[in-house]
Amino acid sequence: MKLDANKFIVFLGLCFVLFFLGCAEITPPSPEEIMRQPLGESPLRIGMTKEKIKSLWGQPDVIKVLGTDAQGMVREEWIYRGCYPNLPINVDYLSETQHLFFDGSHLVKFYHRK
Repeated sequence: MKLDANKFIVFLGLCFVLFFLGCAEITPPSPEEIMRQPLGESPLRIGMTKEKIKSLWGQPDVIKVLGTDAQGMVREEWIYRGCYPNLPINVDYLSETQHLFFDGSHLVKFYHRK
């Protein structure tokens, strides 16, 4: 089967576009960030504020309002979806989806899953 040159160029262009569409907003960590935060170690700590987490990771992919507690604080779950599940290590949320839980504006629990 002979492939027309124009069709081949269009095919390559389409592959290029599709490859770079997924998770385009994620940038790899800089060498300085790697030295401060070793690969595979989560920067999350219980008690962190929403603002601090947004400064590290940006807007979450999903925000679920779970209700309010007895004092009227809003409980939320933030989900950051891992975009590269085949990475052998997890850098922030690159390979594993992170679930963060907040009471008011502070992180109270987090976990990850592939």
